[in-house]
Amino acid sequence: MPAQRTYNSLFPYSVEVCAVTQFHQIGAKPGGWGGHATLFINGAEIESGAGYPRLRLVAATTDLSNPDSGIGISVNKLFDNVTWVAIPGRDEFFRGGLAPEQTLNEDFYEGAIQNATSAGWLAGVRIKDAVMRRKPPAMRSEEFIVRHSIGTDFALNFARTAYCARLPMSRDAIGKVIGHLNSVNQSALTSGYTWNMYTNNCSHVVHNALAAAGVWDPKVARGPGAIDVARDVASVAKAIVLGQMSDFSFPANNFVRLYEAGNARPIDDALSAFRNHDVRRTMSDGWITTAPGALIATYPIHDASRNQMFASGRDPFLFSVPMLWDKADTFKMLTRDAPSVVTDLAENLAHFRESYLKTLANQRSLEDEARLLNRTEDKDAFRSFYGRFYAQIATELKRTDARLTEYRRLVS
Repeated sequence: MPAQRTYNSLFPYSVEVCAVTQFHQIGAKPGGWGGHATLFINGAEIESGAGYPRLRLVAATTDLSNPDSGIGISVNKLFDNVTWVAIPGRDEFFRGGLAPEQTLNEDFYEGAIQNATSAGWLAGVRIKDAVMRRKPPAMRSEEFIVRHSIGTDFALNFARTAYCARLPMSRDAIGKVIGHLNSVNQSALTSGYTWNMYTNNCSHVVHNALAAAGVWDPKVARGPGAIDVARDVASVAKAIVLGQMSDFSFPANNFVRLYEAGNARPIDDALSAFRNHDVRRTMSDGWITTAPGALIATYPIHDASRNQMFASGRDPFLFSVPMLWDKADTFKMLTRDAPSVVTDLAENLAHFRESYLKTLANQRSLEDEARLLNRTEDKDAFRSFYGRFYAQIATELKRTDARLTEYRRLVS
């Protein structure tokens, strides 16, 4: 995995939001139509001894360039006393230790279950009583839980294709993501976890973990009652009127939104950036999400010719509002024909270098840009933002030049 090692060397702290396809075991009824959302974090590790899934930041001196470093995070509607589980390593989380040339048959599948059970990845996790009552008397509880987790919480590519959007972050921002995830698992440990398809699902957890780092506004995760669903529906109308996000959350939407956060927020001039409240929020923390390293990756389900356990399921559901938030074409482009600028790291770095050079070359004076403000915009706030914005762009240009130099060294 040399490309992953190169990426981790240049961007040691990052998140990867994945929308995964429907679960369809051969001979069984396909899973839910909404798909599934997961999160992969480079810069986090499992906090041993907690008795349930908790994370912590790796030590500041840790080498994160190993292509198998990082932690996979997954939410499962069957969980009772936790919201999410943590799986160590990119290979186990996505591939389940299965090489592309190997066959996924019943023997390998059973071996993966026993490996996960022995590793204790789901230690301390309880699932809903209604499911647990179906456990065969001779089977250990730990193994029974793992059997309801494989293909959803680890070994994703046994059963699913994962469409993933990456976003590099600072160490401090990763710490905020970890802090949010720990808080929701602590809450579930105390009060239980109640999953709901519309009001509190895997996508809410992933979305709000990134919101804690300032990537976007948080969503309200509500209860399962009819009034809670009605409030989510009402949030759609409010979002349309105010130009905000609704409280509905779906995996494919998170994937598209993170691509947009990493590639489509305004960085051409200070005024456009100032008018984007997401840019203003991250700028106050010293970073901008639209920057190098925001790539798209697809991890396909194990090849059908060597997959005796699972068939391909349908793509995750995408919530789209034609002419207002119509992202179906964007999702199709990213998952079927993504441009090389968001799949090839060298092109991505070169693209952002040119963007930064253009922004600085076209920089207008403070007074010229301030004159374009409308009467309701805060001129004093803009004057402060203006200097910080162009200083940030100049800093990012230097970082990108250094990364391009390091990239060439690494690949040679």
